[in-house]
This record gives sequence, structure tokens and C-alpha cells, in this order.
Amino acid sequence: MSHTVRVPILMYHKIERLNKASTVKGHYVSPNLFKKHLSLLKLMGYTAIPLSSLYRENAKLPKKPVVITFDDGYVNFLQNALPALKSVGYSATVYLVANQLGGTNAWDTSRGDVEERLMSVDQVLEAHRQGTEFGSHTLDHADLAAVSTDEAWKQIADSKSKLEADLGFPIETFCYPYGRKNLDVQKMVEQAGYRLACSTERGQNTAQTDRFALKRINVRRDTWAPVLALKLLRGDKHDV
Repeated sequence: MSHTVRVPILMYHKIERLNKASTVKGHYVSPNLFKKHLSLLKLMGYTAIPLSSLYRENAKLPKKPVVITFDDGYVNFLQNALPALKSVGYSATVYLVANQLGGTNAWDTSRGDVEERLMSVDQVLEAHRQGTEFGSHTLDHADLAAVSTDEAWKQIADSKSKLEADLGFPIETFCYPYGRKNLDVQKMVEQAGYRLACSTERGQNTAQTDRFALKRINVRRDTWAPVLALKLLRGDKHDV
């Protein structure tokens, strides 16, 4: 990865019309707004690549790379995001909660949020066949900075082995639920065999960025296309 390249990583959750009963309304980006985001990225000259393309020795990146990530693995990714991505020739990386394939966002509903369906093994395999990359988001969407060391290791390592067994392809990248981590957690992610890990720290990534604390740009329901353009142009070091 060239020392002059800056790589923005966009963070999405749900590409779906707002469920007004949700307690986390910002996670919903409408399908129409998502299409506008993709058109903007094209207009700005970005090429979307899988996260695993980064930090490979001698790998040649496009002139303006962007990584598009989706946390949790909602069914609406397959229904709404993937067709839009394919229409512009873009790929994405989706983070799966290993114990909830085919299940729901139990970590949210336990706190009073609305229920949303997550992709099943067959749906993940279909999205993978269409060019989507997948990574781990732990076994149960655990707050890794709050659980015991043994539990953190289980959530990190066992999710990788479970996803690989269930899906039949390598899981190279990781994403910290809630963005919660510390140096011990980062070291466990590396020791478990992942190559890269995404945080929720704001900013863009360079050759010097910690590969286990990659920065992302949070894209929310009110991130209109001009706001996204501003985030990209200035590196999203501050809220817009």
C-alpha cells in the first residue's frame, strides 16, 4: 500500500426504509439514498474494493480506492444493497455475527429495539457468489472491552472457525462490535489469525494506520450525498 494513498472505509448497517419504532434510527439508510451515495462515489472517481485487498505486499490498489462495509449482516443487504452495488460494479465487505446466521439482531432487541432479520448461511453464500466479502463480528455481537479475557478470546477466535466451517471460505477480517476494543483485544484479533480489523474511529487510512484499528466513516440516515462528499474530502476527522 503506497504511502501516498488514503483509503476511506465507509460504515453502513441497514439499507432499508426507516422503521419508526427503532431506537437506533440512524442505522437506516434508505435504498434511494444509498444509490445516491454510490453515484457520488463514482462521480468522485472512487473504485470500491474488498477490505482484504488492503495491506497486501506488492498489491496494486486503484488510484482512488474506497471500502464499503456493512455491520451485522442484515437480510436487507442482499435485498437492497447488493443489487445497487452490482449495478455500478462495486464490491463490499459484510461483518457477520456467527451465532445469529439466519437469526435476528438479538443484541438490540434485548435492549428494546425492533427485530431485524439476518442473512442465513444460504443467503450469505449467494451474496458471496455475487462477489461480496465477509468477515467476523464475533459470535454474539459482544462488547469485547467489557467481557472477560477468556470470553473475548472465545468471541474472536471461535467466530472465525465457526464462520469458516459454516461457509466454507476463509474469514480474514474482523470488526469490533460497538467499536469497543483495547490493546489486549487487538492483540487477540491478530493472534486468532485475522489480517485486518475495523474500528469505529473516525478518519481515513494510510500505510501507517494500525491494521487492527482501521478507521471508518460512519454513514447514517441523515448522511445526504453532499455531507458524504464533505466527509470524504476532509477525512471525516470530525462530525459533519
